[in-house]
Amino acid sequence: RTSLGGGGGGRFESFAYDVRDRNVPRFYVTEDHERGPLRRYTPADPDWDRPDEMLHGKGETEYLVLGGSEGGRFEWVRDLAAGEESAAEFFPAAEGIDCVGGELYFVSKVRRRLFQLDLDGGTFVSESTRDGAFTGGPDQLTRLVGKEDILYFTEDGSKHPGIHGRDASGRFFMILESSAYGTLGDRVDETSGLAFSPDGRHLYFAFQKHGIVFDAWRTDGRPFSGRTIDIKYHNLQA
Repeated sequence: RTSLGGGGGGRFESFAYDVRDRNVPRFYVTEDHERGPLRRYTPADPDWDRPDEMLHGKGETEYLVLGGSEGGRFEWVRDLAAGEESAAEFFPAAEGIDCVGGELYFVSKVRRRLFQLDLDGGTFVSESTRDGAFTGGPDQLTRLVGKEDILYFTEDGSKHPGIHGRDASGRFFMILESSAYGTLGDRVDETSGLAFSPDGRHLYFAFQKHGIVFDAWRTDGRPFSGRTIDIKYHNLQA
C-alpha cells in the first residue's frame, strides 16, 4: 500500500514519475475504470537518501482535469469527484502512462486516444490511435528517446494483437503482431508487459491470456532507440 493509491483501493494500471526537480518529485498512476481518475502524488518531504519511502509518507494527491477532449488547458485539483468526472468524459479506462522530459503521455483504451501533456506549460493535445493495423485498444506504452523518438504501444482487444509504434510525425507503424495468439478459446488476447533492456536492444512483451513471454530484437543488431529503417507505416498516404 502506498500513499499514491490512497486507502480506497482502485483498478490501478500503470505508473510513471517526473523527478526533474528533486525537491518536488511527482508520481502518477492511471486507473482502468470508466471513471478512473489520473492521480498525481507529491511527497511532503522527499528524502533522496531513502527514495523507497517517498510513496509511504505524507503528501498531496491531486487529480487531472482536462479542458476538452482534443486539446487545450489542463489542471490538477484536489477534488476526487472532479477528477472522476473528467475521466468519465474524456479518458475512461486509462491504461499506459509514461513521462519523459516534461511530457506526460497516457492512453484511454475506451476512447482509443493518446494524450500528451506539457507538464510545465499546462497544455495538452490528444489524437486517435485508430490507424491502419492498430485496430485494438491501446494498452501499455513506453517512449524510447534516441535518434528517433518513438512511442511503443501494446494492444488490447484484437484478434491479432501486437506491438505498435508512433514516431514524432504522428505516423503509426507495426513492430509485430500475431493472429496465432489472438484468441484463446472464446477469449480475445492482448499484448502486455512491454519493457526494453537497458541497452535498448531487446524488447520484451507477453501475450497475457496465453501466458507466454517473448524476447524480440532487431536482426541488424541495432537498439530499438536507434534510427529505424524500412518502416512500413499503417497509412502509406500519411
